Amino acid sequence: MSALTGTVSTEKGFSSFIRNHPLIAYFLLAFAGMWIVISPLVMNSFGWIELSDGLAFLLFFLSSLSGPTVAAYWVTGVLEGKAGMGRLFRRTFQVRAGLQWYAVVLFIFLAIWLTAYSFVFNGVPLAGLAANPALLLSTFLPSVISGLLIPSIGEEPGWRGFALPRLQAAYGPVIGTLILGTLHGIWHLPALLTPLLGPFTVNGFITFVLTAAAGTFIYTWVFNNTRGSVWMAMLLHASSNAASQLVSSLISKEVELTGWMKTLESGWLNVIVFSLFALLLILFTRGTLGYKPDQAESLNQ
Repeated sequence: MSALTGTVSTEKGFSSFIRNHPLIAYFLLAFAGMWIVISPLVMNSFGWIELSDGLAFLLFFLSSLSGPTVAAYWVTGVLEGKAGMGRLFRRTFQVRAGLQWYAVVLFIFLAIWLTAYSFVFNGVPLAGLAANPALLLSTFLPSVISGLLIPSIGEEPGWRGFALPRLQAAYGPVIGTLILGTLHGIWHLPALLTPLLGPFTVNGFITFVLTAAAGTFIYTWVFNNTRGSVWMAMLLHASSNAASQLVSSLISKEVELTGWMKTLESGWLNVIVFSLFALLLILFTRGTLGYKPDQAESLNQ
């Protein structure tokens, strides 16, 4: 029986549903937890209600904590009790990993974005960072540190700590990663309807989801090679957001794309670059993405 159907239970109510369909229950809770809390911000952005700045920030903060991680502990508690929740907590702060993996986690997204956008924008982002390398300390690293709180701690114990091991066990690393990345991208929909990640466009939503699906292959590869460390996934999430912000700030508004290259500016460059990188990871790992079934089995217990 697959991880999506789970085991048969005689319990009644939602606990029974969780035991019978653990992954479906997890994703329903992950979506509902965030979407319900952020919904007033969506209504505020459409002018249906009016929120004070303080309340809007509070809802934004709570929405970053109310989804995937809460869902992971809820479902884990039903499936495995306090012992399972304790194991998930320990993996969340499993900081031991090789220095090379810390280097990968901190800089891989920055390297990819910097290379791609420097190629398209005539080397401007790379030249800007070379002229002011102190930005790595003054802008990039502080963003990484703050990103561990918002959004990493509220997401990664769920996406990577709970869902990924089960998806890989059920569908393999490639299909499991595609499922997780796609759902992760769609999960952001309400935020795309607010000033947080908006303004919303159909093209922007499509490219966002496709980029999320492709970028998730990097997360899976890192996760599998760091013994299922949720901490490393959290750090990778924080550094990816920090890298995106830094590279965006380095793109000069004086440089404009023309012709067919104008299309790349609307998000398709991210889709192309991360899709190519995902294909390279699949090829060089022969489709395993570093997945070891024996090691992964212990993460599902």
